[in-house]
Amino acid sequence: MDNPELRSLVTARRATILPPPPKFATIPHWCAMSGMSRTATYYALGRGDLKAIKVGARTLIDIDTGLDWLRSQPAAQIRPPKAA
Repeated sequence: MDNPELRSLVTARRATILPPPPKFATIPHWCAMSGMSRTATYYALGRGDLKAIKVGARTLIDIDTGLDWLRSQPAAQIRPPKAA
């Protein structure tokens, strides 16, 4: 490529192309992105709150469904500390 303008355009386009976000997450990845513990994740899977698939020995959680479930949880009720 001898044309510097074309070279910079191609380089700029390569830098902006990102792969699509993943649709499934491993258990450790889900725990890191959701803030849920491993134990809470498995309980949610057992109750059917989270949807997962098995690929060989790996359990992959459906990210969109999991995030929708998290968003549907009730808001935390935080009380201010008692005055001393």
